[in-house]
Amino acid sequence: MKPSNLKFPKCQKGGRLNPGIKLDSLKFGDYGLVANQPAIILASHLTSAQLAIKRIIKREGNLYIRIFTHTPVTKKPSEVRMGKGKGSVDHYIAKVQKGSIILEIKCSMSQKAISALAVAKSKLPLSSSIIMKETCL
Repeated sequence: MKPSNLKFPKCQKGGRLNPGIKLDSLKFGDYGLVANQPAIILASHLTSAQLAIKRIIKREGNLYIRIFTHTPVTKKPSEVRMGKGKGSVDHYIAKVQKGSIILEIKCSMSQKAISALAVAKSKLPLSSSIIMKETCL
């Protein structure tokens, strides 16, 4: 998962995520995975969680990814001397703050949705918990 078009292909590290951005309520699905701590998620982590969920729910539900990896991270090759500019883009990340929803599932079978989110939870590098909409209880 990488952006198709960026105004500036390389960027500086920057600080924390803007606290004004709120992703703390379920909007599309009935079940969600919420972050319990701030973290940085790689595009490969998000892709592996997405594939694991799709493998479990198949065509019985929809998956919504609420975050996107749009921050490029550069890296210089090993054993290269200092200077000579910034390295090339190595991978993309998403900065996630505490309490934001990472994934949502809309599925008719609740047990299958919860088990899919439990598998996706193990694929991500942060502690998270599964939540559900109040109407689904």
